[in-house]
Amino acid sequence: MIDPLTALEQKTELLCKGIFLDKQLIEYYKEQGIEINFGRKGGAGPLGGRYFLLEDNKTLVNAALWNDKKKTSLILKQKREELFEIYDEKKKRSFGKVKLVNNPQFYDLKTSDGIEMRKIALVHGIACLASTIYQKCAYWACGEACKFCGIELSLSYDTTILEKNYKQMSEVITAAKKEGRCSHMTLTSGTEETVDKGANRYIELLGGIKRNHPDIPLHVQIEALEELEYINKLKKAGADTIGIHIEILDENLRKKITPGKAHIPYEVFEKNWIQALEVFGKNQVETYVLTGFGESKEVFNKDIEKVISLGVIPFITPVRSIPGKKDLPITNYKNLLDVYLNAGKLMKQYGINPLENIAGCVRCGGCSAINEAYKVA
Repeated sequence: MIDPLTALEQKTELLCKGIFLDKQLIEYYKEQGIEINFGRKGGAGPLGGRYFLLEDNKTLVNAALWNDKKKTSLILKQKREELFEIYDEKKKRSFGKVKLVNNPQFYDLKTSDGIEMRKIALVHGIACLASTIYQKCAYWACGEACKFCGIELSLSYDTTILEKNYKQMSEVITAAKKEGRCSHMTLTSGTEETVDKGANRYIELLGGIKRNHPDIPLHVQIEALEELEYINKLKKAGADTIGIHIEILDENLRKKITPGKAHIPYEVFEKNWIQALEVFGKNQVETYVLTGFGESKEVFNKDIEKVISLGVIPFITPVRSIPGKKDLPITNYKNLLDVYLNAGKLMKQYGINPLENIAGCVRCGGCSAINEAYKVA
């Protein structure tokens, strides 16, 4: 059994490097009724991965699966009993063992209006149901899309629909709950060219879901707003936690990596975070922060402290390439481990506990090792 520090180290390396999956293994396991593949090609958040539990059977990791050995030295070997061994080809030794988190059965069902449930919402990790409620973004339309984003690719691959409604979502939640695969939910969306940035679309959806499933904590993600009153409206409509995602902290990199969002001053994000903390409460506000674009570790750590000092949980995640579309940098896992350890200490110093977050990415935790960093700090 691995200890908490080893779990943090292994998870960080897997997040950065991913795992090589031999295509022959896909067919081999398919014959046994085990679905293992290269994950989704589009959508919001990290692409091309599958969820695994480390050998401790509690540390969750969303690891990229590659079909190119040049991308990683970590090789997925054949499954033995419940666990897959990962072999480190560079170090010529076993890296560790992981358990694949199987896809739920409800993916093959349809909603009452005939839509495949997997096109409405997907399970992230063990029991976090997640959905992009509106699959377009204003920044894609004007050529200022974030460099790491694949939100509209899902439409071109026909793996989702443009917009979901609360009736469809409620039916999928019901099906997911029957399998024990929905204890909280993440709702995200592309940015809209309106004052509310898409908040009004959330508000209608949240109310419908809460009426049908009042027991499910809901997490929403939205761009920083000029009209802060919408944060209050989101909470009133039924949101339990919120993510206001800056993605990149370095101002120069923001302009290159998130050209559309970079028009929003950092100070506006701060105002949004402060307002959100007043409305949603302690440990219920987070911001996605991507690493791996060549930023200075020292400067990054200082910027992270500014975020944490406000009371915001930084969901620090290494950037991941878009499968078949764009190769993005591979984050140095040793540098990221240092960043995580520093962030864990800072969260304890400023009295933030990500383990008390009740819904969304932070509670799921698969795409970042921030929770594990807190545990070992």
